[in-house]
Amino acid sequence: MSLDLRENPLFALDRVTDEADYAVIGPTDGRTRVVHTDRRPHSAICLIERDFGDGRLTGCTGFLISPTRLLTAAHCIMSPLRRRLGLPHIATRIRVVPGKAGANVRPFGMQWARSWRVNPAYVRRPSALTDIAVIDLARPFRPCPGFFRMFTPNRAELERLRGRLLAHISGYPADKPRGTQWEHAERIDRITPHQLLYSVDTCPGHSGAPVWIRRTQGGPAEVIAVHTAGPTPHAGGAWGCRPGVPLAPAGLFNRGVRLTPALHLAVARGFRDP
Repeated sequence: MSLDLRENPLFALDRVTDEADYAVIGPTDGRTRVVHTDRRPHSAICLIERDFGDGRLTGCTGFLISPTRLLTAAHCIMSPLRRRLGLPHIATRIRVVPGKAGANVRPFGMQWARSWRVNPAYVRRPSALTDIAVIDLARPFRPCPGFFRMFTPNRAELERLRGRLLAHISGYPADKPRGTQWEHAERIDRITPHQLLYSVDTCPGHSGAPVWIRRTQGGPAEVIAVHTAGPTPHAGGAWGCRPGVPLAPAGLFNRGVRLTPALHLAVARGFRDP
């Protein structure tokens, strides 16, 4: 993967950055478009548009966990690739649009974020294990789009739940029409102390989306992880996410940062020291 400077450098950088946001579609693409983004829990899933100092807005996904706080992936706010290239790598402004459903459909309006903070461990050394950040708003949205509960089951609880429940991911992938929300659900494949691995289909732009379950029929959507990444992409980009790039073979997994009690506490503090 390289930066082709024969292109407009801004467009080239955006393309390379998106391709570095690893994801996997395969061996088939099971995603479906969310039509009713004004209904919970999809209304609490937000398109977040970041400006890294050049005036251009590029997309990622985040989700509300309270009326004025969102979770997202750290790399959506701080780009390690831009840092390696010696370019501005921290978002200078972020626009938040809950339940966006197409180019001009904003059922809850939009607002610019007041502040944001990346997990300090990720700032020190970017890692898939710590790839999480918070975004704070100046005021709640009106009407209220709702927000997700955070659920921090232990390993044994997760093992029991994964046998009977699907993990859902819904967000704003860059390979679909801009501002449209897409969802897929599969079982969790593997559990580690800090991550969940799964074959839920995602593409660049889905990063920062909630990985959520419902423990009871009709019960609340509860977030158990933040979707962040997948395996190293095909030479042409993320598996199945661009024309000509093949679907992923069986055995490749996406992954998310698992919500643990310690991480839940850090998020509640906004990644600030107590």
